[in-house]
Amino acid sequence: MERKNSWTGRKKRQRNKNGRLELAVEIVFYLLVFASITCFAVVQPFGDPPDEINRFKVVDYICRHGVLPHGADPEVILAGYGASYAFQPILTYIIQGFLLRFLKLFTEDSGTLLLAARMVNVCFGVLMAYFVRKTAKEAWRNPYIQWTFTLLVVFLPQNIFIHSYVNTDSMAMLSVAIIFYALLRARRADFDRKGCLLLSAGIVLCAMSYYNAYGMILAAMLIFFVRYVHFERGIRVEWKPLLRKGFYISLFVLLGIGWWFARNAILYQGDIIAMNARRDCAILTAAEEYNPLTRFTYQNAGKSLREMLFDTGYITLMRDSFIAMFGPMIIPTHGLIYIYYKRLWIIGCLAAFLPVEKIRAAYGKGRREEGEWKRTEWDERYRAAFYICMALACAITIGLCVFYSYTWEFQPQGRYVLPILIPFMYLVTLGIGKLCRLSDMIRPVIGKIICLGVMLYVMAAFSYSLFNRFLGYYL
Repeated sequence: MERKNSWTGRKKRQRNKNGRLELAVEIVFYLLVFASITCFAVVQPFGDPPDEINRFKVVDYICRHGVLPHGADPEVILAGYGASYAFQPILTYIIQGFLLRFLKLFTEDSGTLLLAARMVNVCFGVLMAYFVRKTAKEAWRNPYIQWTFTLLVVFLPQNIFIHSYVNTDSMAMLSVAIIFYALLRARRADFDRKGCLLLSAGIVLCAMSYYNAYGMILAAMLIFFVRYVHFERGIRVEWKPLLRKGFYISLFVLLGIGWWFARNAILYQGDIIAMNARRDCAILTAAEEYNPLTRFTYQNAGKSLREMLFDTGYITLMRDSFIAMFGPMIIPTHGLIYIYYKRLWIIGCLAAFLPVEKIRAAYGKGRREEGEWKRTEWDERYRAAFYICMALACAITIGLCVFYSYTWEFQPQGRYVLPILIPFMYLVTLGIGKLCRLSDMIRPVIGKIICLGVMLYVMAAFSYSLFNRFLGYYL
């Protein structure tokens, strides 16, 4: 008995030591994320990041007047382009505007105020990193796979960059991280009170940030619906949890976003998303070369979608700027970084579809790894719904981006499809995890080497992009 107690005590002390070490590593990780984003935010001059000057008009209006602007207010109209960013959801700008209004009680320095506005998005970036880390722990038990996924998402150079200047993309990325985590958590804890609250918060932030990310809201609704609706032997609905939890989520979402869309309906004659109002305003206020009625678009020119995608370098520029393209889309990173990221993604995506269980079983190695989806009927259905809906969310995001480029303005910018980053990297990491499991059949250490190699590449690519290309350009 004494020997058993001694062994139990050593095991408990080891767990405590490992827990403290993990906490220390995570603190260093979050500090590194904060420092990296802040470096971008401090160094780049005002207006260099994509369209920051026009976005800041809305922030400045709220700061000076203490109220939200009408989308057609002359003070926020985009010179030449017409219309304004005030037609779109502006929760980020509201937070920044009232923060600056408060800070102006103490300082009028424009540089300080700009940095303060940017720091709101820096905080969003750190919060996103927190939920990405939570997702990694929820999805995998293997710490090497956890950190591989975390670094693939967080330290993609373009992801760090997107949180460093005035925009609504940063909040959209945070919202996707929250929704993805809430949906993944539901496989273990179902949609309990905490899960419903997380999902509600994610949907509110998403709806109030960026239309291109709305595919994630649809995916969340479908997954929630599938959880309580069963199609075997007809249709069977678990009405009580569906209605009770659905009402709970809907109530929080309506409280969070209802005021904005009601305001749009009042201001823009029933146009709750203000897209038609924005177009009408642009027709009245834009210069001829940017006017929706006269500007060049591939649709107006009678050119096919195929011509836009394959004859213009659209896909290549979209992919490269999804990885790293700083400043006003003129500061790329090293060409080899684009090449090896592409190869890593291809290998990871292909490996994700390998029948690893069958291969391991054929060699007598069929034990299921801890942290994978349970093989119960409920979990199998939920897993299928989760994967299908994440693919749908990605397809909607990419489709909206291509549709906008074809019908409104040719802008192949990777930031428009960044909301797919987390589900896409989840797929890539699944593939890396399967390669690690296959390599375990040879030697377990090989899997660890694979993960460490990917992590080393990600951090090396980010470091080069930051120090050699970004800071090298500005300093």
